[in-house]
Amino acid sequence: MIISTVVALATVAGCGIRLESPAPAALVPDADEISRQAAVADVLLVGSEARLAVPTVDPASPVVDLLEEIDASATAQAEALGGEYVSGVEGDGDDPAGVSSHDAADGQTALAPGSVTDDEGTIDPSVAASPTDEPSGSATTDPAPSVPRLLTVLTQSADRTRASIGTPRDPALARLYASVATSHLDQARSLAALSGLDAPAPESFTTTLPTALPKNLSAADLVTVVRSEDAAGYAYEVMAARLADGERTAARDRAAAHRERAQGWAALASLDGAATDPREVAYDLGTVADGTPTLASRDSMVTRAAEIEADLADAYATFVGQVDADARSSMLDLLADAHLASRSWGAPASTFPGMPELAG
Repeated sequence: MIISTVVALATVAGCGIRLESPAPAALVPDADEISRQAAVADVLLVGSEARLAVPTVDPASPVVDLLEEIDASATAQAEALGGEYVSGVEGDGDDPAGVSSHDAADGQTALAPGSVTDDEGTIDPSVAASPTDEPSGSATTDPAPSVPRLLTVLTQSADRTRASIGTPRDPALARLYASVATSHLDQARSLAALSGLDAPAPESFTTTLPTALPKNLSAADLVTVVRSEDAAGYAYEVMAARLADGERTAARDRAAAHRERAQGWAALASLDGAATDPREVAYDLGTVADGTPTLASRDSMVTRAAEIEADLADAYATFVGQVDADARSSMLDLLADAHLASRSWGAPASTFPGMPELAG
């Protein structure tokens, strides 16, 4: 028995394995992983805040249902983002990149002292966003859980995403981040309306086109977006002539916005006035299944308006993952604008706006 033990130990030593060797170190996260962890932290915070707000609302209020939907969306978004990081290395916590927290009062990610970023904006691997089960911060300075606090969390999360949308090297990640940010803006607006509150205005989102032509868009992409925006404007003009009151005004405003974007894209792509300019004087508005014109009734017009905006949202979400990093924020703006317009015409809420492949 003793001889066998000696032989075994000798064999281990002969193989070059040292029993006293330190455990393997956790991997150092790259820019994509750092941004992914921050995105997961944001959606988990949204879900936590939604759950904490439920007891503050009248149980019979429809706001409770919406809070539960927001919580469920946050769970699905966290899963799509890959979930919380777990290194699997003994002694290493779930937050491999250091200690950080989200303060729901100001929506900012608190970085450890001395943290820095490199020339590419990558957070030092010793510091990264880390989700917590409940919102962190001082109980004496943070407001109590509430619907207004959740509105702030949702809006500031969207603003943070827009500010950093150029960071991921993986275009697919950028597209997913843009979709989640758009979802947060939509949830904030819906929650505010249902609660009779004013939603905090996003600080960074706009509705304007980029000032320079984004890179990585093909000639076919540009022709399609010019024609799609122009056709949307035409359809809305027809609707404005047939709808009444507030819906007429909304259709007129959207018609002007889409015509302006069609012109802007045509100018950026050098299509304005060229033989290849895809814009037409009039467009076929189509028919429904029974052959009735698409815009024959108020209901059919409202349905078509929602579809037009949803199609554009899908296109701009695709562009987020296609254009150069500097142009992503502008594509996110257009995605959010189209999705919110679609929702205003009655389109259902979506956990992943602009990403129909994740629906269901």
